[in-house]
Amino acid sequence: MEYLEQNAKYWAGRYDAPNVESFIFRFYGRILKFDYGMDGSKGEKILDFGMGQGGALNFFHKHGFNVFGVDIAERDIEFAKASIPERANQFRLISPEPDPELVFFPEIGSLPSNGFDIVISIQTLDFLSNSHFKKALASIYKNMKPGAKIYASMNGWNMYYRNHAKEIGDGLWHVNFDNGRVNYDLSLNFVRDKDEMRERFNLFRPIYLDHYDSSFREEGSEFRFTFFGEKA
Repeated sequence: MEYLEQNAKYWAGRYDAPNVESFIFRFYGRILKFDYGMDGSKGEKILDFGMGQGGALNFFHKHGFNVFGVDIAERDIEFAKASIPERANQFRLISPEPDPELVFFPEIGSLPSNGFDIVISIQTLDFLSNSHFKKALASIYKNMKPGAKIYASMNGWNMYYRNHAKEIGDGLWHVNFDNGRVNYDLSLNFVRDKDEMRERFNLFRPIYLDHYDSSFREEGSEFRFTFFGEKA
C-alpha cells in the first residue's frame, strides 16, 4: 500500500499532457477503423483507464465516440472536464488501490451487455504491482462487453527507467533519479518480452502484440510493449 500512496502523491502534482500521443491515433486508424470499422460513427463507448488530462479521450470524442475516463489524480480529472464539458459527468476519480468488483459507471446499465466497446490504458497499468495489476485487469474485464477490444501498454524490460531502479518485489522496481528535467521517486512494473505481455493479459484473447519506443536528449530508450486483444 505504501507504494500506491507514493505513486498517487506523484500524480497529484502538476503534470501537463493535454495532447493525444501518436500511438493512439495510429491505433485508431490502423486497428480500430481499418480492422473493425470502429470509427466513432456508431457512438461506441470507450473507456480510458488512467485518462490523465483526457488527451486521448478528446481525440476520440472529436471522432464521435462516447468517451468515459477514470483516474486517480483529481487535478487531471478537473482539467479533462473543462476540456470536454459535454462529457464532464463521464470522467470519474477512482482509488489508487484497484478493486476487481468496481463498476466504473453503473448508470450506463447492467454489465456486461451495456459495458464498454473499447478500453484503452496507456502507461498506467505499469504503476501497479503484479497483485494489484491482476485486480485492475479484472475490474476492466468486468466493465467490458463480450467481444469488446482492449489496447494497453506496459514498460519494456530495457526501458531506461529500470537503469535507475531497485527491485522491491511483486513485480515492482523503485525508480529514483533526478536528471534536471524530471525528478522521479515512484514504483514501476516492467515486462521482459511479448510472451510475458501475453501472460499478463491472459483474461483476453490476444490479437496484436507490438511496441513503441522513443529517445530524446540521449536519456535512453522508452520502450513499451502494447497489447491489443478482445474479451471472449
